[in-house]
Amino acid sequence: MQETKESDIKILRKIVSFVVYNVVELHKDKWDELGDCILSLASSKEPTKAFIVFIDLPPVYKSFIDKILNKTLEEASNVILYPYRVEDWSLALQTFVKMWIQLLKTGMRFELLMALMEIWISSVLNSVKKLVEMEKEQFLVRGLEDFERFFSRDMNLYHYTKDQCHFVLASMNEIEGVVGTQTKEIVRKIEMLVAEPDNPAAIKPHDDDFKNGREEFDRGWYDRLKNLSSLEWLKIFASSELEDRSRDIAIRRLNVLLCDHTSKKVQIDISEMRQLQPLLISCLKEEVVSYSMFKVLGEVVNHVAYEMLIFQEETWYELRDYIASSKTEFQRAVYIFQCLTMALIDDDFVIPVMENLFLEIITRLEPPRELLVDNSSWVLAFMGGFCLAIHLIEMSSKAESVKEIAHKMIDSIRELVERKKEVGLVRRAFRDVESIVKKQMEWYSTSQYKFLKGLLWRLYAIKGMKWESKIVLWRINVIVERGVKEEEKELPANEFDWLNLNAE
Repeated sequence: MQETKESDIKILRKIVSFVVYNVVELHKDKWDELGDCILSLASSKEPTKAFIVFIDLPPVYKSFIDKILNKTLEEASNVILYPYRVEDWSLALQTFVKMWIQLLKTGMRFELLMALMEIWISSVLNSVKKLVEMEKEQFLVRGLEDFERFFSRDMNLYHYTKDQCHFVLASMNEIEGVVGTQTKEIVRKIEMLVAEPDNPAAIKPHDDDFKNGREEFDRGWYDRLKNLSSLEWLKIFASSELEDRSRDIAIRRLNVLLCDHTSKKVQIDISEMRQLQPLLISCLKEEVVSYSMFKVLGEVVNHVAYEMLIFQEETWYELRDYIASSKTEFQRAVYIFQCLTMALIDDDFVIPVMENLFLEIITRLEPPRELLVDNSSWVLAFMGGFCLAIHLIEMSSKAESVKEIAHKMIDSIRELVERKKEVGLVRRAFRDVESIVKKQMEWYSTSQYKFLKGLLWRLYAIKGMKWESKIVLWRINVIVERGVKEEEKELPANEFDWLNLNAE
């Protein structure tokens, strides 16, 4: 089979799968020779051929899996870390998932399964981080789209249980924390296959669910949470007695409900929203919370803030004080601030925030000298500077502050470009600003339009900037042109106009 073309193997695997079903499932017999064949393919120069055959198999017996386990996973780890093609990367991920499904059927000890899962997820996450750093998000998107097709088809064909889907959900939760907006969309599609009981493609529980002590952990969580109120969900998340897995489920389900409230699909009573506010502030102040959960918490805060600041026209002083407090870690304060996608027209809210963040943003916009360390602080400062300028642009009393922020942003980008340090910093910052602009676009007026156009022009004009970075700026410009109403569009007349310095 080693000499067989990959295209032919894709046809043969269907026949092989059918024969395995008849031999193993219907007649309760064994086909050891197939295990030898898969092992041989995994040991060849084209191990992806082994993946192609393996991922289509129905449940098989323990000795079959034992024979191919180590070599197949070793090659899958190599392929996912150093992929040559999108399809190869997706096949490796599919192989991890399929092996998890098969191992659950063999009755492997729970502790060993968990240890294996941690190793596999680590391999997947390292691969994703590497692709993100290399600016290969399209590669990642296409790979996950291919995986989604496999997962949706296979879980319905073989009726995956919730425990069998645990590896997929755990992997997607980790991936979501390190990727950009475009990749998150496909990640959430995959998560929804698992998380939505009403979805025809969702998991259908069976009597053979995993029995090794996981019943109290995952079983019924999604169904139970679906019927809880938003306040009950938040209380689950706020509980220090629950594992992170349970808390993660709770905050994500809460975010879905609040999103539906914002889009008017469901109605949450205002008294309940007010009860959420103090508990959310307590959650924000919690020191031990994962990055991925804090990001979802930021989205939840935005939904509640939107209701209170826009519809109820009330100032959320506790949230303002959290962002404006010197006790709040800079990264957290800026992240929550940029999560607020509505127009912040209340001076009582914006001014204290500005007074706390301004100097920190200016200081942290200084281009990092060393790129081998975590530079997320600079990226957050760039995002925070942009958000602060957008919200202050119509305040003539703050025009000089806006000017200082904007020029610092431009100068910082120019220096990084000159030092040839765009990858991982400049483009990442541009993509984050692109995401923010998409969310804020509905309330942009002439002042925001002028500021953005002026900023984009000056960034685009930086000499030596790579085309990949300019493409992101071009995308932001397209979003602005399509999103801002025609009557609000007015190009800046001069250097002072785009910064609103002549407002007086």
